[in-house]
Amino acid sequence: MELKSVYPVKINLLPSRYIVRRTPNWLRLFFIVILICFSFFSFFFYINLNIKTLSLESDIESLGLRLTNLRERERRMEAVQAQIKVEEERVNTLKYLVQSEPDWLKIAYTIGECMPPDLHWEQASFDLVSFSCQGRVYSILSLAQFIRSLDQHRDLFPEVDFNSLTLEEGGIYRFELSGRLGGP
Repeated sequence: MELKSVYPVKINLLPSRYIVRRTPNWLRLFFIVILICFSFFSFFFYINLNIKTLSLESDIESLGLRLTNLRERERRMEAVQAQIKVEEERVNTLKYLVQSEPDWLKIAYTIGECMPPDLHWEQASFDLVSFSCQGRVYSILSLAQFIRSLDQHRDLFPEVDFNSLTLEEGGIYRFELSGRLGGP
């Protein structure tokens, strides 16, 4: 009969002095631990740098879109500035034209204020530097008063000339005046 053992038994019959004790190799174990730590830190830094890279790439894309938007705004602003410049040139031209043109409302108002009630114009012409008028008056005194009133406004009418005077039937006088208009 045989003895069967469930567990294999190893028996070392060598004397104990020849038995080599297995002691851990501390140097090898140290390098393995360092290798594992280095691998862990490398993996950690790789993941961390990958996340930062993806974040920076998305920031670059958003900055690119913002730059495109800002360039579009700058282009629109330049177009608006060009329009403003054109409008300013138009306004300056208009100001120049208005300043060089006599104040027709003031001239007409002054003439209207100076006209006596019995003086009537039949024809009048104005240009930038002079005027002429023809009309009728019932009294020479009213015509003299009109010329004297225009003479009092030397800033608008620096020179007023009496050209002709004729007596018509019914005691009505036909007259003709001309003059120079003052500066703006």
